[in-house]
Amino acid sequence: MIADNPGFSPYIDACEKREKWNAYLCDEPKLSQLVFESGDWDTWDRSMQPIIFSEENTEQYNKINSYMDHVWDGFYSGQVRLSRFPVIIDATRGKVYDVTFTGTPAANLTWKLVAEEPDAGVMVRIAYPSAESRAIEVNGQLIEYNQWDKALN
Repeated sequence: MIADNPGFSPYIDACEKREKWNAYLCDEPKLSQLVFESGDWDTWDRSMQPIIFSEENTEQYNKINSYMDHVWDGFYSGQVRLSRFPVIIDATRGKVYDVTFTGTPAANLTWKLVAEEPDAGVMVRIAYPSAESRAIEVNGQLIEYNQWDKALN
């Protein structure tokens, strides 16, 4: 069961809307959660949200926000937010998601895909506003630059 999120839920073929629940009932084993977090020094202060996740060649427009404030200063929140974001995705291999930040994206982002299916995976593309080079690490190992392999996508 997933929430009635108009930017995501109607686009999953294996989900059926249940009006009384304000939710969708899904039979899709590739539904997964992608959690990403800033590792920059200003992770508690920076505002990168809302962030838009959209699947390539679809009309998906999933607007996400960070977790709630982590402090309470009497009558109001302290405006201190950890830059950590959860998003639900269809993690069927071959799908491509574009990520659009409304603020400046962090230079150091950590990503974790939480999926029940061992072959779940997607491509995530981020349009950085600068022409700096980026590096990818997987489990502490630097992935060397390589040529794009169309067969592997």
